[in-house]
Amino acid sequence: MKLIFSRKTSFGLLVVLLLTQVGCSSIRNINFYSTSEEVNFGRSLDKEIRKQYKILEDEKITRFLQEKGRKLTAVSKRPEIEYHFAAINSDVINAFALPGGYCYINLGLIRASETETELMSVVAHEISHVVCRHSMKRMSQMQLAGAVTDIALGRGSDSIKKTVANLFATTGLLYYSREAEREADHFGLVNMFEAGYDPHGMVDMFGKLKAHQEGPDPEGWQSLFSTHPVTGERIENAKALIATLPPKKDLVTGSPEWDEISRYVREKYPPAEKTEKE
Repeated sequence: MKLIFSRKTSFGLLVVLLLTQVGCSSIRNINFYSTSEEVNFGRSLDKEIRKQYKILEDEKITRFLQEKGRKLTAVSKRPEIEYHFAAINSDVINAFALPGGYCYINLGLIRASETETELMSVVAHEISHVVCRHSMKRMSQMQLAGAVTDIALGRGSDSIKKTVANLFATTGLLYYSREAEREADHFGLVNMFEAGYDPHGMVDMFGKLKAHQEGPDPEGWQSLFSTHPVTGERIENAKALIATLPPKKDLVTGSPEWDEISRYVREKYPPAEKTEKE
């Protein structure tokens, strides 16, 4: 008798095989996609991001983000791909990165950062998600579960729209596990240090985020804690990692470029006035 297996059945058998041969922990690190597929996917998502989000077309801010971002990517564990940095005109305090090196920073995060190293700690964390291929591993896990097909890699405009619209949902591409967040914290902090930034900026940003998370008025931080919940463990892990780093002179917390762009953003793009609740 000739047996015919559907694609869905084949994936089901693959899941069983993987679980029996390598275990659940290894499933989390499976990635079915090549770098070229990832970059093409990211490019397709970026086109849709520019339709659904208010990308800020300000050369001064874009240049700052690209120069500082590429300072980080040049010493990252994945410098061979081309990274792209853009600002989103939003008061929400957040940043995120898509497959293939597409990174987005909200104006709200720039305003909320007291130092350049605080801002770069978030950017380095997002870059590290790309370095570790977390979104593509998540895509692979979703594919194993039958939640996505090849159409999600850019072969259908409706699928791309849906993917972008649901990036941060529990079934979304950027809904990462605690393990992935810990890994991005680790590589992000080391990346900051190797780029010449004082890694205490990550501890400072974590502390600020935790204070707002636990305080009575989140003031626009909700999005950042929904995707990056801060616990005492993450703060202590960062401090412990800093203690293992070798001595390094001239670590920076800021620069004249940061002073200028911080002032420029606050003056040219002030936050929207709050309306009183009835």
